[in-house]
Amino acid sequence: MTGGPARPPDEPPDEILYHHKVRFSESIRTLWAHREIIYTLAERDFRAQYKQATLGVLWAVLSPVLTLAIFIVVFSRVKGLGTPGVPYPLYSFIGILCWSFFAAALGTGGSSLLTNKALLAKTQFPRECFPLETMLVGALSTVISWVPLAILFVIYGRAPAITTLWTPLFMVIEVVFAAGITLAVASIIIQMRDLVQVIPLIISLGLFATPVIWAYSKIPAAYHVGGGHQVHRVFLNGHLFPAHWVGGFTINLQMVYGFFNPLGPVIDNARRTLLLGQSPDWSLVGVAALGSLVYLAAGYRIFKRLEVNFADIA
Repeated sequence: MTGGPARPPDEPPDEILYHHKVRFSESIRTLWAHREIIYTLAERDFRAQYKQATLGVLWAVLSPVLTLAIFIVVFSRVKGLGTPGVPYPLYSFIGILCWSFFAAALGTGGSSLLTNKALLAKTQFPRECFPLETMLVGALSTVISWVPLAILFVIYGRAPAITTLWTPLFMVIEVVFAAGITLAVASIIIQMRDLVQVIPLIISLGLFATPVIWAYSKIPAAYHVGGGHQVHRVFLNGHLFPAHWVGGFTINLQMVYGFFNPLGPVIDNARRTLLLGQSPDWSLVGVAALGSLVYLAAGYRIFKRLEVNFADIA
């Protein structure tokens, strides 16, 4: 030997590194091919959720009704809440139903990978089946929860307007938004277990940050930002008159809020169409749909980038 021992490289060669590439079209086709697994897991969880309960599936009805009773006792006499001419129970119950689905999807779907870690290490089907099947269970419970809403319409002698036919569109927007958030949270919780304790707090605070209790119209449509209030002179018809000038710019906070929290426009338009018989606010619906698609694309990308370590970490 003419030289000393070879010095080991500082980093492994690029050709042996594992690069996890996400091909969304292929992932979606694979997920669709395994849709039966989502239905099977959802049926298992739905049966297990109410199997040991004395009242069984009736809890899907009682839970939102009890929440409505609390809202009526605490908030029904607060001025500025609700819509004039609309009974407060009807007004708030629509918000409760929309929020309950999102809260259930995030609460159970966020920890679904940890709950199913035994299957996670032994099966080869797409990992996103676990969060999505919990959303399907939440959707089934929400559909059952619409029964008390129909009873409230009968009690108050009101009939849903023809514009109620737009409601499925709002529900699709909410499902897309909830899927994006749930997929992202489920994949991050595997890495950061402390989020399991934080998620319930976020859900509790989100109830008040979303127009479930209060009206979406409380958010200003025109909000002035920046600038200052100055007085200058305008020469008009040979005379000088004081004129006011305000700098800065004006933004529509309803549109901004609707993009970052699509649940706001969903709840507001559900109330407009179901209770008031008005056409949807298409500008808010469009912003909510755009925001939901952004959340879904970002959440699914995060999930697919992190899924390579799920089985090892869980």
